[in-house]
Amino acid sequence: MIKLKIKYGNSQTDLRFPCTEKEMSAALERIHAEDVTPLELYVSEVVFPEELGCLQDRFVNLDEVNFLGKRMDSFFGDEEYQFYEAMKLEGFDTLPDLLNLSFNLNRYPLIRDIGDMGKIGREYLLTVNGGIPAHDEDDPKYVQLGRELIQSGNGIFTEHGLLFVDEDTPFQRPYDGQTFPPYLYDPDVLCVAKAKYDDKTEYLYFPCEEEAIDKAFARLGTTADEMKITLEDFNTDSPEWFRRFREIAAEEGVYELNRLIAVVNTADIDLKKLWSVAEYAEAEDAEQLVRLARNIGCFTFIEGATSYAEVGRFFTETEDRYILDLEMEDYFDYEGFGEYISDKFYGKFVCDGFIYNDTDTSLLDILYQDEPMTMGGM
Repeated sequence: MIKLKIKYGNSQTDLRFPCTEKEMSAALERIHAEDVTPLELYVSEVVFPEELGCLQDRFVNLDEVNFLGKRMDSFFGDEEYQFYEAMKLEGFDTLPDLLNLSFNLNRYPLIRDIGDMGKIGREYLLTVNGGIPAHDEDDPKYVQLGRELIQSGNGIFTEHGLLFVDEDTPFQRPYDGQTFPPYLYDPDVLCVAKAKYDDKTEYLYFPCEEEAIDKAFARLGTTADEMKITLEDFNTDSPEWFRRFREIAAEEGVYELNRLIAVVNTADIDLKKLWSVAEYAEAEDAEQLVRLARNIGCFTFIEGATSYAEVGRFFTETEDRYILDLEMEDYFDYEGFGEYISDKFYGKFVCDGFIYNDTDTSLLDILYQDEPMTMGGM
């Protein structure tokens, strides 16, 4: 976490990073800096961590700080110590350098325990290569490497351990000072899109705050109408929805896609059921899909049903008012009953089963009414 005291005019406020766009906007409003463009404000104090004191008494880009905060928030094990020691070694004191350093920690192995040669060798290769075989922990090659590293004299003593620079690992610069490199911070992201304009690329992580999309387009220096959008990744096993999301992004735009994904990306939404409901309702656009998702509890989905007899049997097994006595089952007309249910509740067979609506809210109300609907039970 990073905590800064930012100042504008005679007003100042604290802001923690990483933060949401809403939290950043609220902080800017508190100091009357909501219209500052580009988003560069004066840091009057680095509250935490003290190692980032280089950011104090200067103007910084808050979006860069926020991105760095996300990177640091994801550090694992000794990576934070690696980051600070490598930062001091290289003399990095600008946000672009710090952001790029966060992607290059494998170049800077930090050995905290130098009492075991084998452990030194293993820790070094684990950092540089990102992994080592689990079965060869006692391989003498690690002892040999550890001894060579210590004898090389290339290790730099720091308060957190012995720091090395692996010269065979080149320093990469994924951040060019304008557009942010791909980095998935939020595990709840459902879909990732790539936005390209000329030779620049930004990544969009849906669902997100609309301000995040606005800022990505601003960094590219263009608007949604002028760029190429492609969906790169989809965090669920549903090729049908991936195709539909691609169509919406191309035909209706990423803002409509983002609103839809924000609604469907919840634990309460069964994407397979929603797909079937969308087929049932013949949904035409993202707005109608949003309405259906918000009211998915109005619909019952009999997955896999292909005949009226299966619909009739489902009702007699799940609806208390239609439960049959055992002696009647052999004589009951399940097919005729299923047809009756279909007519009564506007049922329809779809590709994956049967959908009906037995609530007081009609399909037309759901698709076209102006008043917001309330989510029914699933």
